[in-house]
Amino acid sequence: MKRWSLPLVLAALAVVAHAAPVRLDDSLTHTVPPNVQMQWRMLPPSAGATGSMEAWVRVNVRLDTAPHAGRTGRVYMVLAQDSTSLVEASWTSQGRLLAGRVVSGERTLVYSGTLPAALADQLALRLRASPDWDRQNRRLNFHFELETP
Repeated sequence: MKRWSLPLVLAALAVVAHAAPVRLDDSLTHTVPPNVQMQWRMLPPSAGATGSMEAWVRVNVRLDTAPHAGRTGRVYMVLAQDSTSLVEASWTSQGRLLAGRVVSGERTLVYSGTLPAALADQLALRLRASPDWDRQNRRLNFHFELETP
């Protein structure tokens, strides 16, 4: 019979305890207006750059967390990497989700605690992109992930 050392067993349990993030159903989330156009934003000369592209949009967030209701977890907003520009999103919320900031290719915490059957909030979201934003019609890919202990 093979004997396992206690540190090895504890390390294996720690790996199992941190499951991979689960993508949440956000199919009822929508923006108001549904399409938004980026506008040129001049920066003062002291900022060291000439300007950037900017847009404001409201996002009505509704996340289906029913399969995880009653469990403790952390919900993250993810902004997929943009193919050409660095995009930054920053927002305020009405209080259910955390206000924050995320840059393309990253994620940020928007909720931590006991999960209800659904998480809903309205975000006032500001999008900023570098001046190389090259076309009017582009889709930004946001989604939400859940991690549970």
